[in-house]
Amino acid sequence: MRLGSVEDGSPVKSMQKDGVKKVENVTTSKGGVAPSITNAQQAAVTQQATAAQQSKPDEPSDCYLKDLYSQVTSVVASKPDERENINEEECEDPAAVPMIWVSKWVDYSDKYGLGYQLCDESIGVLFNDFTKLLLLADGENIHYIERSSAEHYHQLKNYPAALNKKVTLLRYFRNYMNEHLVKAAASMCPREGDELARIPSLRTYFRTRSAIILHLTNGTLQINFFEDHTKIILCPLMGAVTYIDEKRNFRTYRLASLEKYGCRPDLANRLRYARNMIQKFLVTKSSTTKPSSASSSSSTTSTTQHAPTPTA
Repeated sequence: MRLGSVEDGSPVKSMQKDGVKKVENVTTSKGGVAPSITNAQQAAVTQQATAAQQSKPDEPSDCYLKDLYSQVTSVVASKPDERENINEEECEDPAAVPMIWVSKWVDYSDKYGLGYQLCDESIGVLFNDFTKLLLLADGENIHYIERSSAEHYHQLKNYPAALNKKVTLLRYFRNYMNEHLVKAAASMCPREGDELARIPSLRTYFRTRSAIILHLTNGTLQINFFEDHTKIILCPLMGAVTYIDEKRNFRTYRLASLEKYGCRPDLANRLRYARNMIQKFLVTKSSTTKPSSASSSSSTTSTTQHAPTPTA
């Protein structure tokens, strides 16, 4: 199945290709490389990493993708927009608002990777070599994840010289997003809880002509539509979807309630689109090991590529 085809089934009309100014290539500076880590610091880092690994919850290898597909498919099969008496108010549940979502992103995958900011102000980069670098919300601690999933913890002021280029790129993405992008769903308050002792990262993503689809390691799936700037955020653990409309208003619904009480066509169409995109994740082998082929420059895909493409 080819990703990013012209007729991708989007519920909104595909945008015309915009002329996006390309940001100049980032040059790696050798200045600012942190000094060598002392034995005491290394011991502290090792202890932190060990504690994080021990506290890591047992998660399915697909990060709940199959569970989410089952939930969304069940809603879609019920044809929620064809009910005689649709009652969305019965479906609303503010307590199910997501704990985390992608508030900003920049696609520079033709050279480096995709940078993003989460709603808690933490920053992440999913590099083209399938490694990840995260800057926690405190702006000091960084979390490096190798392609093999081995994890390392450092500080922004003190990290190995081997990470210099990637830290430089992370700083660049952070500064660009802070200076040029508007935070998505800025008025939405995340759900409180203690589940985020471990910051989630971007597991994989791909782009079609109509949207970008982002899948986080905590199971959250987010779809940002380019044309009307609507968004849906799906959480399989809560069994809920948050819909942000073109006026930036948001509402959170329980999926089981949508199946029972129905919903408007605009939300139903986006759920159908989400089901198709989740299916593409599931049938694409690369989705378990690297960014989807839709983010590559291969001539076999018709996915639109802009580098970077800033959006909120």
